[in-house]
Amino acid sequence: MAYLCKDCSYRGTKSGQVGECPACGSHNLSKRTTTFREQPPPTKWRLVVLVALWGFLIALIIGKLVN
Repeated sequence: MAYLCKDCSYRGTKSGQVGECPACGSHNLSKRTTTFREQPPPTKWRLVVLVALWGFLIALIIGKLVN
């Protein structure tokens, strides 16, 4: 069973104690018989690119501050 909150767009497999949304507390949940596919975790190359870009940005900022 999957739940979708119409107020805050929460998607999940759990509802609150009395059928409320665990994210916002609204009672405007709709039940779905199909579950939502969970997204796979990001690949390692994306993390490497992210760290490299942050390092490049920091190097540019330090270079501007030194000059």
